[in-house]
Amino acid sequence: MSVSAEIRIPLDPESQQVREVRPKCCTTCRIAAALVLLVLVAAGAGVYFFFVHGVTCSIDDCEEIALPNQGWNCADARCNRCSGNLTAAVDSRGGYCGLQCDVPHCTTHVVAARGAKTCSSWRQPCPRCEEGWEFELNPKTLEPTGNCSFTCTTEQRQAGCAPRTCHPKGCHACVPGFTSSDSGCSKASAATSMSFFMYRAQSDTSYPPENCDLASAAGVMWYLHNEVVKLCPRHYNISRVIRYNVTVFNPPSVYAMRQGQFGPFVAFDYGQCTVPNCPHLWEQYGYAVGCQKQDVTRWKYEDSFWYSLPGKCPSQKWSNKSSECAAQELGGNCSQPNGTQTCTWHAEQVGEVLVNDLSGISDLAAFCAAGNVEYDENTDKGRGCSFWDDKFNASRNKERVLALERHFAQRYGVSAMPEPLCDGF
Repeated sequence: MSVSAEIRIPLDPESQQVREVRPKCCTTCRIAAALVLLVLVAAGAGVYFFFVHGVTCSIDDCEEIALPNQGWNCADARCNRCSGNLTAAVDSRGGYCGLQCDVPHCTTHVVAARGAKTCSSWRQPCPRCEEGWEFELNPKTLEPTGNCSFTCTTEQRQAGCAPRTCHPKGCHACVPGFTSSDSGCSKASAATSMSFFMYRAQSDTSYPPENCDLASAAGVMWYLHNEVVKLCPRHYNISRVIRYNVTVFNPPSVYAMRQGQFGPFVAFDYGQCTVPNCPHLWEQYGYAVGCQKQDVTRWKYEDSFWYSLPGKCPSQKWSNKSSECAAQELGGNCSQPNGTQTCTWHAEQVGEVLVNDLSGISDLAAFCAAGNVEYDENTDKGRGCSFWDDKFNASRNKERVLALERHFAQRYGVSAMPEPLCDGF
């Protein structure tokens, strides 16, 4: 109802006299109007103060504070110059001034945690290590500790030192096939038993690793990168990486040929050895586990190895294997490898990681339907996925291998074991 409206009310029904009554503005309306006016005045004053005087923020021990991009939230404030020997830094709470700390073999100083009085407490991680040093990893989680550790040299690796165990004068651990000594590692002088992890990229279909080719951690990532993720859906419908704990003990004839622990690598297709001289190899070396190095110079995946595990009836495909063939061609799979012709390896499945988890994909079907692909060879990067970008970058490939191992460590609580050298043939 408008306040200017008039209401005519009879005074006396008989006299028909009327009087004009104008409605009065209610007290509540006047109060509300006053409050609105006060809010507008306060807001105007605040805007004026902001543009004229700016926002006043404080950071302990900071002599010069800046708000990026003319911001107004003090949580975004950063310190440009700290007092004394303190250094400006940023944490989850914003900018602060902290102690400057030295990390051995780090290319720059790092800053202690907010409020820390010494560098022995938590500090920021080293952003970059010196040449010849790398980020130290927690042996259980494989997460960076913030420190730097010595990078094993090529000579140390060839001498049997396990990765991330080296120091300038030697190493603390050796790869399978070597034993620790005062001078570092010593190569075994005969065929010996070795236990380590092997990996296989596989679809949702489950089958044993017998008469199959497996790989090192870098080897399976090489295979995924070059053969699998460039198609959407993936080649062979690969969905996971399976880890096996494998014990290998090849016959003495293998070591006698080239003083190495591995025999010749053979390719298996659908459970059948496709190398022309397979029967000759089994006769000469037994059903030896083979190993093959991949071209690191071209593909940039260091320690990329493939392994072959000969099982029963390797001369036939899975669909053609018979009991008679299995009785004649015994293979090397056994419960406790002992280095004889027909007892060379044993494998136990100890976990799996989904390729989707590596790539950061929740629904592969929807991902492909949207025109995406994990890796495009023409552009050297993915569409809708960045995990596989830059295939020929050795550092990024090393991080991809570490990402796989970290997934296993986080999921199963068991970190990677040292892998043996792919020696011999």
